Amino acid sequence: MKRFWCFLLALVCPALADVEWRSFENADKTRSFQGRLVGYDPARKKVTVQKKSTLRPVTFSVALLSEEHRKFVEKRAVELEAAGGLRMMFYQTIEKTGSNRSGDTRTSSYNGGYKIEIRNFLRRAIQDVSVDYIVIYRKDSTKGNGTRSVKRGSRDLTALVPNYDENIVIDGIPLTSYYKAGSVSVTGAAGST
Repeated sequence: MKRFWCFLLALVCPALADVEWRSFENADKTRSFQGRLVGYDPARKKVTVQKKSTLRPVTFSVALLSEEHRKFVEKRAVELEAAGGLRMMFYQTIEKTGSNRSGDTRTSSYNGGYKIEIRNFLRRAIQDVSVDYIVIYRKDSTKGNGTRSVKRGSRDLTALVPNYDENIVIDGIPLTSYYKAGSVSVTGAAGST
């Protein structure tokens, strides 16, 4: 099962492949460099590695690597292909759930959340996908910074069909705003994402 992680902290998108820096050796094991595997084209037998020293991606023939490192690259070929063919978009959603007026103050309540849109641009379906997400938000922020809250979840998808949007909706983040009569702006927000 392929597993994708979505961290929604300032709308940061996930990384899919192996994100650890590792040493890559040449075929005769006389030279090595630190890098991170970011791509592989099995048809052309080309590998792309982000070098740690320059942070730039370098593409070269997989035959230049030692046998151990060639196997490492080929073992991750499917995940690397999927990483290059997926697009993930994050949209904030807010739905008004109620409103209350008391004197010169109006309080409005909202159900906040996100929609994660995943599109597969490959020519084949990606089977057995699991998407894990974490939403970090502040509540009670009318009194300073408020407290940090976390909402976690997971969604298993049978397949990501080519050129079709799969949507995951995350809701249940309570938001409240206070308006003073005659004021144009919000005087406080009891929740923020």
